[in-house]
Amino acid sequence: MARLIFLLIIAFLPGHAACAGEESLGRLFFSPDERAMLDRMRQKSGGATLSATEQITLNGIVRRSSGKTTAWINQVPQHENETPQGVTIQQSPTSKPSAILLLPSGKKVDLKAGQTFDAAKGKVREGYEDSIAGQPQKATE
Repeated sequence: MARLIFLLIIAFLPGHAACAGEESLGRLFFSPDERAMLDRMRQKSGGATLSATEQITLNGIVRRSSGKTTAWINQVPQHENETPQGVTIQQSPTSKPSAILLLPSGKKVDLKAGQTFDAAKGKVREGYEDSIAGQPQKATE
């Protein structure tokens, strides 16, 4: 019985390999032109600083086992104690699901992932809240 199964497997392998060869996977990695374009985009967005009237959104936090933290601020990854956007991520206890941000004004804000700090109003807004606070939502019928 085992020989029969072995013979059937060997008989179907060449046909299966020919079918797999017809399908192309496409490009797995970026072409040199695409990589150069991505590098230019990173350089443009990396030097932007925040003004006092902007909103600062904490999109996500990653804490490595080594203790280092990376946070995504306004969709730009930033490492602990770096200030590419004018905002510094300070070290916080690993048990906290939030990050302490030091703003250019010197103010410290404790944000959870998904929260936005409106520097003009000085308030923290949850991610599920409407960006225009105080205006009721229109009901759809």
